Amino acid sequence: MRNDKMEITDELLACYLEGKLTANEKAAVEQYLSEHDEALDAVMLARYELSYKRSKRRFLVYGVLALLLVGFLALLIWRLLTPLQMKVNITEDKAFAIPALPFEGGILECEYAGNALQRITVSPDNATVFLNDIPYHLKGSPVHLVFEAEGYQTIDTVVKAQRSVELCVRRNNDLGVVFGRVCDFENGQPVEGAMVRLLEYQAVTDAMGQFRIEIPFDKQDVTQRVLVAKEGYQSWDELYRPSATEPWLISLEKEVQP
Repeated sequence: MRNDKMEITDELLACYLEGKLTANEKAAVEQYLSEHDEALDAVMLARYELSYKRSKRRFLVYGVLALLLVGFLALLIWRLLTPLQMKVNITEDKAFAIPALPFEGGILECEYAGNALQRITVSPDNATVFLNDIPYHLKGSPVHLVFEAEGYQTIDTVVKAQRSVELCVRRNNDLGVVFGRVCDFENGQPVEGAMVRLLEYQAVTDAMGQFRIEIPFDKQDVTQRVLVAKEGYQSWDELYRPSATEPWLISLEKEVQP
């Protein structure tokens, strides 16, 4: 296919349909089409098919985008309507644990966004608490948590509302101290130089009859056997509960002279 100036090829006609010709090329093609009716019909048909394919492709693209948008909006609405389930794991710090006294649970208090205070009992068998009624839109907002248990340090903290939080509890060392005073049973005077023994630990009373023994976590228990010895006095052997706040008052009786 030729005109006076250039060859009209199928490739050139395809570029004409797509609008990719220069002004001179376009003029040459249009002149050629005006002289060849069969070529004009073929070009019109090709243009219709190209337009149809483009429309179909746009429809598919817009349809997929619309479906994605609808799915995103549905997921967003579902998220906003579904309460956040916040899992609180309560674990014991092994470095501050007492082997003889396993974890026995406690009370967890929870407060957020001005809601009423919740008090939840934490059992020793399952130290995981689920807070199920936190609105999802409060995710990331402050949640005030307080955990209390006998023999443990109180945890009072503020965390962000999220799917999982871990609280690590520690023993308060109330069972880690034994202190007090040794005195004479008859006159109440302090006994200096008395040997006070607890497990493999020992202390000697001072001029005021006072003593103090500290027990590491791995040796602590609710009761401890204490032995007190002093020359001229009867030995003293009793079970006591350690306390960091309450002193022991030990009275020694003098040995009976034969």
